[in-house]
Amino acid sequence: MSKVEDMLSKVGLGLPRIMLPNDKIDYTKWSVVACDQFTSDKKYWKDVESVAGDAPSTRRMILPEVYLEEIDKEAERDKINETMETYLNDGTLEACEPGFVYVERSTPHVKKRQGLVVALDLEMYDFQKGTNTPIRPTEATVLDRLPARIDVRRNAVLDLPHILVLFDDPQKKVFSLMEKNADSLETLYDFDLMKEGGHICGRLVKDEALLEELAGLFESLKANKPLLFAIGDGNHSLASAKEVWRELKEKGAPADHPARYALVEIENIHDDGLVFEPIHRVLFAMKDDSFFEGIKALPGAVAQEVASLEDIKAKMGEEGYIGLTWKGKYWLLNLKGDADELEAERLHAFLDPWLDANGITVDYIHGDEAYLELCSQEGNGGVYLPAIDKSEFFGLVDRKGSMPRKTFSLGEAEEKRYYLEAAKLIP
Repeated sequence: MSKVEDMLSKVGLGLPRIMLPNDKIDYTKWSVVACDQFTSDKKYWKDVESVAGDAPSTRRMILPEVYLEEIDKEAERDKINETMETYLNDGTLEACEPGFVYVERSTPHVKKRQGLVVALDLEMYDFQKGTNTPIRPTEATVLDRLPARIDVRRNAVLDLPHILVLFDDPQKKVFSLMEKNADSLETLYDFDLMKEGGHICGRLVKDEALLEELAGLFESLKANKPLLFAIGDGNHSLASAKEVWRELKEKGAPADHPARYALVEIENIHDDGLVFEPIHRVLFAMKDDSFFEGIKALPGAVAQEVASLEDIKAKMGEEGYIGLTWKGKYWLLNLKGDADELEAERLHAFLDPWLDANGITVDYIHGDEAYLELCSQEGNGGVYLPAIDKSEFFGLVDRKGSMPRKTFSLGEAEEKRYYLEAAKLIP
């Protein structure tokens, strides 16, 4: 192990050998948004398939969650794994020299967001409740969401990430260093993402002196802090990777096995281009208003009917407030509770058992337009939630542990990570 690799290992990072499509591949057709986006919008994914056409595409190596209830998951898993093997063996994918990828991304909403694609050491990560590892989840892991993902990864030859991981660098030293050295780095890709995903540019970070300086910055960030990396997007994908690595270890896999690491993009939570957005809930095909009457009748709850969603949005951020939408009407609801308790926690204390008792389906929705459109459909109702203050984020995770599922979003749906880079999961 080199000096740089040893330094990186102490902060939970490995040096990946990134694989990218060869220069004859259309990167716009290749790269598609994370599978857990647009989960109630089949038209979006039909458009993705139309854009990709017959060209090589990451669409053929993922399973969009919008289709989960209507496909043969085992057959789809086999197709995904077959495609991975094909792309790996037919020259579609080519390996870069070992290193990180410095990413600059613009979207319709922000001019620039910066990231580093790295290998994250699963030995320093745990998703169990109450964990105190340097790499931690930010939301509760729903165990029954893991088997399908584990099944795909267990047999996969490639790691294809949409995981975003956050670190806390208030002085922005990491990406100041990257900006200073950007012109000296080899450009790996520079193109427009499909479906209003914006523009992305990636540069290879392989210089040993630069990598050593980066490792030193992360060592400084880790000093006297129990939490170094917090999972921003892709909690369940990373948990599945951890479970597959655990299985392999039990079967005698060596410590340097590729599956010990997960390919992720790390971003500074203080990046001006990283905006925390709320994620709302839409309940489908409800037969009556029992949910809304029940939550408004909770002890201490105060409900006020308002004229529009704008009236709800005006109160978001004040402690305890959420919004309700049902049959064209809107309510502001203040759920009284502990001052350290998130609005999403107060909501789910009532919502989760109610869903179990009533067999109603819920989806997690980004953006006002999608929320209003779904709530306008017969039998659908919504819960509108506030965003988390990102300045308090690391303190919340360290103090409270995992939050309820889908408590926050890193930007709008089209700003999520697009599948692009890959790494081998086999020796």
